[in-house]
Amino acid sequence: MRVSEFIERSNKAGSAAELFSLLVGAAGALGYDRLAYGVLSGALPPQAEVRAPAVVLNYPGDWVDYYFAQGFQALDPVVRYTPLMPAAYPWRALERRFALGREEVRVMQEAREAGLRAGISVPLHGPWGTVKVVSFASSSGLGQPERQAGELQALGAQFSVAYTALERAGPELPPPQLSQREKDCLCWAARGKSSWDIGMILGISEFTVNFHLKKAMRKLETSSRVLAVVKAIRYGLIHV
Repeated sequence: MRVSEFIERSNKAGSAAELFSLLVGAAGALGYDRLAYGVLSGALPPQAEVRAPAVVLNYPGDWVDYYFAQGFQALDPVVRYTPLMPAAYPWRALERRFALGREEVRVMQEAREAGLRAGISVPLHGPWGTVKVVSFASSSGLGQPERQAGELQALGAQFSVAYTALERAGPELPPPQLSQREKDCLCWAARGKSSWDIGMILGISEFTVNFHLKKAMRKLETSSRVLAVVKAIRYGLIHV
């Protein structure tokens, strides 16, 4: 299932179960059969208590039971450090970027042994410091997180937007009003163009492109271009 197809079908999902099933199908086509979606409160100091963030997941049941029995929710580097990551990242990047403690390394090693391999997480930074995360893992280890980060970032962002809309259980608020230039910049960003590329296409400076994209992100209440594009597509503000 292509990302564009997932966006279209997930926007029509009638339940969280149907939506999650669509995500499982889309991620499975990329080699990831183990998924989890959760909500984090924000960056926490190392000594802070961390509560379990999972909302929906299909991780192995034995691993989930063992995870909580061992208190891993307070040690899991994915839980602890995702709020500090700006975009999709392979789990092994945490070991390179942060000085993980012995117990944190143990969590990651045992997760791999439980079948959560080639892991990659998508942080979704929202207003008021909220952070959500969609994690993808492969029981076969065939996923290629570095190469697939862009696609998984888009899948995770769209899933979160659609899931949040379903949670509201009521009519969505009217979409924000974007200027034509903001829509143009988002359209080209959706097609993978950089700010420099968009500037050349539209005949404006790279600085002006970034200005319009930041305005659009603010109106759409997102902190990333990917999530802004996803929301704009969902609202019918742009078409790609």
